[in-house]
Amino acid sequence: MIAYIKAADGGLTTAPPEKAGTPFLAVLSAEEFHQNRERFSHDRELLHSLGSIRYCRAEPFRDCVMGILRLPRKNSQRTPLLTFAFCLTADCLCLIEDSGDLRQWAEKQTAALQDLQSPDHLLLQLMEQMIEEDILYLSHLEQELEQMEDSLNQNVPEDFFAVLTRRRQKLSELNAYYEQLTAIGELMQSRDAGAAGLWEQYTHRTERLQSYVRLLRENILQLRELYQSLQDARQNRIMGILTVVTTLFLPLTLLTGWYGMNFSHMPELQWRYGYLAVIVIAVLIVIAEIIYFKRKRFF
Repeated sequence: MIAYIKAADGGLTTAPPEKAGTPFLAVLSAEEFHQNRERFSHDRELLHSLGSIRYCRAEPFRDCVMGILRLPRKNSQRTPLLTFAFCLTADCLCLIEDSGDLRQWAEKQTAALQDLQSPDHLLLQLMEQMIEEDILYLSHLEQELEQMEDSLNQNVPEDFFAVLTRRRQKLSELNAYYEQLTAIGELMQSRDAGAAGLWEQYTHRTERLQSYVRLLRENILQLRELYQSLQDARQNRIMGILTVVTTLFLPLTLLTGWYGMNFSHMPELQWRYGYLAVIVIAVLIVIAEIIYFKRKRFF
C-alpha cells in the first residue's frame, strides 16, 4: 500500500510509517483492501465490482461513497487505459486496483495536486485530471474527420469505411464515458455541500465534452451518408454506361441474328456488295443512336 498525507502547501506527500494508519490518500491492491476490510463497512460491494470494470459509477452510503472508474484510451484502441475502484470517506480516499498501473499514475498525478481541502476535493481534482487533455483529443478527431471529408472529393481510400467505423465506436465509448462522469458529478454535488460549486463546474465540463462528442458523432453520420451517396452515384454512372452500351448494340444484335439464319434465298447472299452494305447500315444505325442519345442527354 502507498499512503499519502497532506503537505504544508496543501498538496500530498508520502506518509511516513508512523502515520500510515491515517492517510489522506491510499493506493492499494484488492488483497490489501480485503486485509483492511474492518475499516470499511461495504467492502463486499466494492470487491465484487473490481472483478469486471466496464463503466464508471458511484454509489452513496451513509458513511462513504464507493465507485469504479474506467479511463478510455485517447486513440482508436478499445482497451481501457486504466481501471480502478475508489472508496471515499470523510478522512481518506482509497484507490484500489491490482495491475500496478494506478500506483504509477497516482505518483505522477499527485505531484500536481495543491490546496486540497478534503478527500472529496482530492477525488474531484483527480477526476478533473482524467479529462484534462480530452478537448485536445476531440479536436484532433474533428481534424481527422475534416481530412476524411476532403478525401471524398479526390480519391476515396479503400479503408475509408473501416476507419470511419472505428472513429464512430470510439466516440460512442466517449459519449457513454462522459455521461457516466456527469452522473458521478451530480451525485457528489448533492452530497458534498462544501464543494458543490466545484462539482457543478466539473459536471458542466463533462456535459460540454459530451455535447462535443455528440456533434462529432453527427458529423460521422453525415460523412457516412455522403460516402454512401458517392458510392451510389458511382454505381449509377457505371450502370448508365452499361445501359447505353447495351442499347447501342441492341439493333446490331438483331441485325446479326437476322443475317445469321442462313436461309438459302436471301438476296444479299448473292449480291456482290451485300457484306459492305450490312457494315454501312450497322455504322449508320450506331451514328443515329448516338445523335439521338446526345439530344436526349442520356450521356
